[in-house]
Amino acid sequence: MSHASDADQDFIAAAMPAFISEAGEQTEAIETLLLELEEQPDNRELLDSLFRCAHTVKGSAGIFGLNKVVEFTHHVETLLDKCRDGELALTPEISTLLLKCNDQIKFLVDTATDEAADTPEQKDLRADLVIQLCAYTEGTAVVGGAVEPAATAADTAPAGEPGVTQWHISARFGPETFRNGMDPLSIARYLQGMGSVKSIVCATDAVPSLVDMNPETCYLGFVMVLESAAKRDDVEGAFSFVADDCELEVRAPESPEQKLVRAIEDMPATPRLGDMLVSVGAVSQSKLTEVLSNQEQSTSATSGQKAKIGNLLEDKAGVAPAVVEAALNKQQKAKESSGEENRFIRVQADRLDAVINLLGELVIAGAGANLLARETRNVALIEANLHMNGLIEEIRNGTLGLRMVPVGETFSRFRRVVRDTAGSLGKEVNFEIVGGEAELDKSMVEKIADPLMHLVRNSLDHGLEPPAERVAAGKTPAGKLTLSAKHETGAILIRIEDDGRGINRERVLQRAWNKGLIEQGVVPSDDVINMMIFEAGFSTAEQVT
Repeated sequence: MSHASDADQDFIAAAMPAFISEAGEQTEAIETLLLELEEQPDNRELLDSLFRCAHTVKGSAGIFGLNKVVEFTHHVETLLDKCRDGELALTPEISTLLLKCNDQIKFLVDTATDEAADTPEQKDLRADLVIQLCAYTEGTAVVGGAVEPAATAADTAPAGEPGVTQWHISARFGPETFRNGMDPLSIARYLQGMGSVKSIVCATDAVPSLVDMNPETCYLGFVMVLESAAKRDDVEGAFSFVADDCELEVRAPESPEQKLVRAIEDMPATPRLGDMLVSVGAVSQSKLTEVLSNQEQSTSATSGQKAKIGNLLEDKAGVAPAVVEAALNKQQKAKESSGEENRFIRVQADRLDAVINLLGELVIAGAGANLLARETRNVALIEANLHMNGLIEEIRNGTLGLRMVPVGETFSRFRRVVRDTAGSLGKEVNFEIVGGEAELDKSMVEKIADPLMHLVRNSLDHGLEPPAERVAAGKTPAGKLTLSAKHETGAILIRIEDDGRGINRERVLQRAWNKGLIEQGVVPSDDVINMMIFEAGFSTAEQVT
């Protein structure tokens, strides 16, 4: 970062909050995936998603010059790569280590702009985690008490030697790139650090005339040939921060057949197989017409059964089977997804609040206009005002709905707490979330997060028994803790339930006597005793978690 230009520094400062927010989402996803993998250790899809999340954090951090995040996450990535390749099994011990590493990544991201926060204690903790990672991967060495990062292939393999690839990169940045605080030039510079740029051409095909040009809109892209030992994921990772607003193609030198397959994979799916193959140049339009004619002629000869177009294209048009298969797969995926992809736009909460406040003022103004219209006794004006007020109310309700988030996102954060707390207490717990799709205002979700955390810990501390005690009571060794949410009479009812021993009223009463909350010797009703647990600072736990 010290060698960056003033423009780069401005870009970094403007985009850093967005990076911290997105990286925070990625680390939350990493935690969730690790906990899911403990229950489904053989789920390859979860493992791949986990690797992609770590890789996204590393790639984005590299753009911002956050070397500590890059180097530490690289060690995590190496371990995950070995798990993906089947060299290591994702054991509970490795999962625990990765959760601790994820905590360290969170810390490094959150303190990216505060160098003083990285205390000697944190550095020692990070070094210890790297040593543990290396014990599994054997990809680094400890020299003189200091941890030396493993050299990557891009660092050690000179151009032209085995392992070095000429990546052909085509990037077309979206119109909102500049307004989102992104700088394509910084990405190009970052790629340059991954190897040797053999050529780079600015793509200007989307640039409009001077009359139509908006200086805040990005019209450019670039086509680059990068010689590097980096993997495809590493190259694509450089664009992770602009992935939602960029058309990106990264490809290595390929055979004609491979080029056609990749072109099909990268193109939007169309309902007709033949049209897809014509679009990528696998078959000419005239040849396709001829094959379709043969298909129609084959219908009567086979008792109404048409020959499959894919087979005919292979036999009559010489299209490679792999290309036809790629087109068929693309067609099938399009049918499964039905084109229902969710698209999200990040909006700052204060901007949304400002719109909601203005809509509130508009509702009041509309009511005043409606009153004036009634005083005029003009029927057409009254009806027009009523229609306008109805539309304003719909807009307001829709805007308020934008602040609603599923409570399941908050509930999922407790999985880690349940796992770690249960482990420290020597208890076995099956944690279940029900009704996570129920929605609450985001500000309310943030307010109830801490009280919910306290209640969950109470269930673990006081409610659920150790395995031996549960077995002696005729229960299963593992306790059940359920966190549920449901709509009920215009509100959301959130319930925390466990199948533990329940409230020990005698113990609660004794503690209340000792703390002077109830006069010594007085025995109130069960309801009053139960409510004692909600008093500030009240606890019957012998061990504080």
